[in-house]
Amino acid sequence: MTSTPYDHDDLLAFLVGHGVALGTGDLDALADGLAQPAVIVEADRSVVVPDAEAARAGLGGMLGSYREQGLVAAVPEIKAVEQVGDALLWVDVRWSLKDENASEAAAYRARYLVRRGRDTFELCVVVPVEE
Repeated sequence: MTSTPYDHDDLLAFLVGHGVALGTGDLDALADGLAQPAVIVEADRSVVVPDAEAARAGLGGMLGSYREQGLVAAVPEIKAVEQVGDALLWVDVRWSLKDENASEAAAYRARYLVRRGRDTFELCVVVPVEE
């Protein structure tokens, strides 16, 4: 039996916290969950997020779009976890975006390269996944 350098419940708690921050619009908590720098890789471009200030600026626009759509919560479902090393994981997550009635109004998937820290995780690379 091999030991796991992460605890599944801890990883889920980190993602739930990220979802709560998305739902409440807590830009500081979202920025704190990103490695510095972080990279967002899309089909047509890659964006380096160099620091917390840039993260807050970029995430603010995304959260405004969520609010305009009436979305108030983001609930993660871990689809897969692949260990890349002792402290690195690829995590495939389906996000269910909820409206004020707790109904799923939208959903999306993303893969994250996640680094395990002393007390938490941090998102190093974000890759949106088309469903």
